[in-house]
Amino acid sequence: LLDLVFIDAPHVIENGVHPEGHIAGDIEGGRGWWMSGSAQEHTDACREFEESVKAIERAYKQEGPFDGILGFSQGACMAAMILSLQCLKKLECSFKFGILVSGFQSRTCPQDHLFAKERSIDVPTLHIIGDTDTVIPKERALEIVPFFVAPSVLWHPGGHILPTGSQCNKQFIEFFKRMASTHSGA
Repeated sequence: LLDLVFIDAPHVIENGVHPEGHIAGDIEGGRGWWMSGSAQEHTDACREFEESVKAIERAYKQEGPFDGILGFSQGACMAAMILSLQCLKKLECSFKFGILVSGFQSRTCPQDHLFAKERSIDVPTLHIIGDTDTVIPKERALEIVPFFVAPSVLWHPGGHILPTGSQCNKQFIEFFKRMASTHSGA
């Protein structure tokens, strides 16, 4: 049995702002974990990131603890950064696994240190990547995988979606069973 708690990104997307992981047509009334320039360019103009970290930490303390963290697109990038901060002991969370759907490595300078080649993120992860994703192309989604110690990758033929086919569901179940058996009694 899974209990899921959904946390909305705390920042309302302003007109004309296109945060990493969003496309122009999907932002009306949308929310973001941080605002920066284009997802394709490296920038140091990152706003609201620290507030978002505090919002996740607050939700963990008030509604958790949680076994895992799941994120989609910019949320997957945020989840990866949360797992990195956890491994660096810079926040009070103890997620045992992460599920990153259409995730990517942030290209904003303030978060560069969270994805260091000399240090791996020691939390098991499931990376879900779409072969035809045009928002976060598979090549970009793959860039984040090597930063994790024990990554699993689930490929699906679709685009920027959470797949629901029976083969994908089977892999989800296998991942959850593996996490449950690894952390039973914890």
